[in-house]
Amino acid sequence: MPCRVSRVAVCSLLICSLVCLITENARAQAPASSKQKTSNAEEAAVFERILNRVHFENDGTEVSETEAVVRIQSQAGVEEFGQLVFGYSSATENLEVEYVRVRKPDGQIVVTPESTAQDFAPDVLKEAPMYSDYRQRHISVAALQPGDTLEYRTVTRVLTPLAAGNFW
Repeated sequence: MPCRVSRVAVCSLLICSLVCLITENARAQAPASSKQKTSNAEEAAVFERILNRVHFENDGTEVSETEAVVRIQSQAGVEEFGQLVFGYSSATENLEVEYVRVRKPDGQIVVTPESTAQDFAPDVLKEAPMYSDYRQRHISVAALQPGDTLEYRTVTRVLTPLAAGNFW
C-alpha cells in the first residue's frame, strides 16, 4: 500500500527543519559575538542620549524635537562638535534652538546664547539653486573642552506642508 503524505505535513516538516537550522546557526554565532566587547574610550565623542520626537498633524504640519547629550572625550571631539549645524527649509519650516549648553566636569554650566547663531545658505546651492530656501543655522559652542558634556535641544515646525493633508 503506498504511503500518502499530506501537503500540510510536508510544509510543517519543512518549517520545522528551517527553524532548527536557524536556531543552530544562531547558537554557533552567539559565543563569538558575546566575546567581543565594544569600548568607546578611543572615540572623540560619544552620544550618551539622543531623542527624536515627531508629531504629525492631519493637515500635513508637524513638529520635530531633537535632544542630545554628547560626552566630548578629546580635542577631536571638540573640533567635531565645536560648531553645530542645523538645516531647515526657510520657506516651510521654523527652526528654534531652545538651548546649547556645556556641562563641565565640576558641574558648572556654560550656556551658548542663541544670539550668536548665524544662518547661512549652504555652498551646495551654487550647484543646485532649485533648493534656494534651504538654510543652515551655525552655532559656535562656547567653552567646549575635552571632558565636557554638550547638551542641545532643537524644535523644527513645519508651518506650510508641502502637500496639504499629507505627511511623510
